[in-house]
Amino acid sequence: MKQSPLQKLLVRQIGGNKFLRATGRWTKKAELAFNFPTIVDAVHTCLANGIKNVEFILRFEGDVRDQRIPWDVA
Repeated sequence: MKQSPLQKLLVRQIGGNKFLRATGRWTKKAELAFNFPTIVDAVHTCLANGIKNVEFILRFEGDVRDQRIPWDVA
């Protein structure tokens, strides 16, 4: 079974409903958020910047709904 290509991968702050920008700052507008090329890049950015309590928002080509993966480093 072939997986649909990833269209969008954003980092969203849980509770604040803000999205991570390429500058490292947060925005309320999803369209201004940085679209990470891979989940590894998103995780690395969070680890390198001490970002916790987020979820990864993934949208695959052809999907109507976003998939959400909660992630928190204790």
